[in-house]
Amino acid sequence: MTSHETLSYASVSITPRPPRVIIVVEGGKHWSYWVRRALYRAGKVWGGAGFAVVPHQGGQVNAVLLRACEAYDPDFVVTYSPKVADIEHFRPGFISINGEDGQPLEGADREQLLAMVRANEVPSAEDEAARRQVVAACSSYRSRFPGDEWHEHVMSLGEEPSGHFANVLDMRGAWQASVLACPTDWGGVLGAAVASYAGVAAPPSRDAAEPELDDDARKKLTSWLLGQPDGLVPNELVWHPGPAVGVDRRTTPTAHERTKAHLVEIVTGLGLHRTGLLVVGDSAEDFALSRLWQLTYGNTYWLPSMLGVDEDAVPWPIGYGVTRIARDLARRADRLVITSMSRPKDNLELWRERFLAASPTISPQNDDAISVIPSPELPWRQGATVGLAVQDQWDSQVTVPISVAEDGTSRMAAPLPAPALVNEELAAHTDLEWQVDVHWQPGHTVLRRGLDSRELFADQSPFMVTWARSSRHGLTYGSRRYDLVLSGTRAENALARVAFRHLSLTAWVRAKAAEHDLSALPSEAGRRTSLLASMLDGRRRYVDLFGGPLLLALRAMLTTSAKSSEAYPDGEGVSLSSTEGVLTFAGIRARVADLELADLREHADAALRAGVLRRRMVLRCATCEQKQFQTVDKLGQRWSCVRCDALNDLDRHAWKLPADEPTWFYDLHPVGRHVLREHGEVPALLSAYLRKQRKEQRGTFDDLEEVAFLRGNQPQVEVDLVAYTDDVLIVAECKTPGELNGKKGRQEVLKKCHAAAWLRADRLLFATTAEEWTQATRVLVKDTVARFSGWGPLGSPQVEFVARLGRVDTEV
Repeated sequence: MTSHETLSYASVSITPRPPRVIIVVEGGKHWSYWVRRALYRAGKVWGGAGFAVVPHQGGQVNAVLLRACEAYDPDFVVTYSPKVADIEHFRPGFISINGEDGQPLEGADREQLLAMVRANEVPSAEDEAARRQVVAACSSYRSRFPGDEWHEHVMSLGEEPSGHFANVLDMRGAWQASVLACPTDWGGVLGAAVASYAGVAAPPSRDAAEPELDDDARKKLTSWLLGQPDGLVPNELVWHPGPAVGVDRRTTPTAHERTKAHLVEIVTGLGLHRTGLLVVGDSAEDFALSRLWQLTYGNTYWLPSMLGVDEDAVPWPIGYGVTRIARDLARRADRLVITSMSRPKDNLELWRERFLAASPTISPQNDDAISVIPSPELPWRQGATVGLAVQDQWDSQVTVPISVAEDGTSRMAAPLPAPALVNEELAAHTDLEWQVDVHWQPGHTVLRRGLDSRELFADQSPFMVTWARSSRHGLTYGSRRYDLVLSGTRAENALARVAFRHLSLTAWVRAKAAEHDLSALPSEAGRRTSLLASMLDGRRRYVDLFGGPLLLALRAMLTTSAKSSEAYPDGEGVSLSSTEGVLTFAGIRARVADLELADLREHADAALRAGVLRRRMVLRCATCEQKQFQTVDKLGQRWSCVRCDALNDLDRHAWKLPADEPTWFYDLHPVGRHVLREHGEVPALLSAYLRKQRKEQRGTFDDLEEVAFLRGNQPQVEVDLVAYTDDVLIVAECKTPGELNGKKGRQEVLKKCHAAAWLRADRLLFATTAEEWTQATRVLVKDTVARFSGWGPLGSPQVEFVARLGRVDTEV
């Protein structure tokens, strides 16, 4: 602990859970087989029900799916390489086998050698390229030394479970009997839909085609896929591990549920609004979108066309099922959204109208219970999530001693307890590894967005006992130690005991800058605002003063005339020079007429206690006749002139007017005057505006003003405001005039693009106190952002403009 840190205590919640995994597969013609094959592999793994499958096209993953992957927040992104037999089946002759003479073999000779390697895996360069793209969009376990390459904690998904991917069927208490699963001979979109909903219990057939269902079977399947309680599924979906036995299809667990041995599904963000998703379409991306949303937020349903979505009359199971879902969501003030990766918006609007017409229980007054949102516009920043966790240990509370730095970063002064599992059946599985989520209460640090593992540890040692990463609820680390663990060590001592840091926004920005070999420091303006915030005991109070109702009065203390009669014709102020003036309390009140007197007094007194406002008298020395401003702390019946040191009496000669008693005036601290002269109040106005715009008032809000990014000693970019609100990171430029033009304006926007890319910002915001941004400026900004080549795999942030900042009718 340093002399600038204070000791305190913090409460953290600890949740052990199985890993979240994304399996990257080819999304081409045979995508249904590849996703069913991946889900079959996940069906063997402890927690495999929570695995996502993401397709790529030629090594490229759709941008919408990349945002979905980031929200899902995987611990590992893996490929599951096809086998030689798979390649040979779908692309006969693609694999070249040469003889001893180097010439390609054909016929029986080729088949003989091919039979020897049919079970071998064939790594795909396109799979790996797509995997790296997903990793870059997410927050994987990774670290680097300055100037070195990134080192990722890479895991592989082999044919047999091990390590992080433990075999659930080897666990005590795991379900071993019959399950509901996708039949091996069901392919196409229905096979993929059933595999996503229920899982895969047996190796899928490469020759599987779209199943042909009669009307009754299709109705049953539709009701089941839409979550109809007690839905009776077709008999083909029952898989038996041995000889066929009679089972109750209403109570038989799914293959996915079998992977949840000693696990429970938990929901975070109770009370927050939840968006249910209805995905329409037959593409691999439609499948992936529905599964990613379900694993992240729940309440997701996929309707392939084979279920009758495009029929003239909406099939009864769809009409009834979707009505029930929309009604249940509406009861909780939530909504159902229709979307698609493969259907145009007008097609979805038409489907919505057809559905509403077929749903008499949804009246015109509440038809907004179902809406249409194109997939690129889906809201991926939601606090309400779902996930798997170890039963009875999903929210263990621990109090830890911490030291708190000046910038607000908390550092554990002692390590957390070993993340031991109390379930005896799980603990008996000696090869089991798990993930541990750590959430600070209250939490304020920036989530996800990739961060060097070393930045999260309290000691920031170059050698890490285990891996850690910034995750969707705080931070996550692996249960096992990676240093020397001797044979015979007790199981508990083989677990990682680590102490972490909870980064403030300031520290987080520094850490992200360091990833690009940059430093992030307060600019000159930033040092001034930091000083004022320190005097006012926090940035919130600084924003309340310089971005709140007293701002008009503070601005009135900057004059343009040395004559009081010109600067303050109402007689409620005195001009000390051509640039500085002071106000009476009546003058302050007149300029903030909308504020109640008691509230005004409270604001003014708080600023006076902090020394940002100073109460004084304007007096004249009887000796040198210098007009001066004497603070209340220096005044007595006898006071000294600041110019000639002469002693004066506090009498009518000193204050002259009014005749009865002197008038108190209010002055602004010189640093505050400097801030106003440089229009430094504009970021404070934006901060106040953003705070009012928050969707969830219980969520996080933090901001950092006037940050300079430097490479070595060379300034690169200055950012007026970095804000983090409700898990949305904003980089903002604040201007008094509402225009940016020419080469200089384009360069200014380019600099902000660099800062937004370094910080992985969600929004790039341009704010002004002017009436509006010019149309030329809007075009220049959007064109520059679109042309900027430094955006990551998630693409450019959302660009927004705010005008009339500080007015009641602020425009967006």
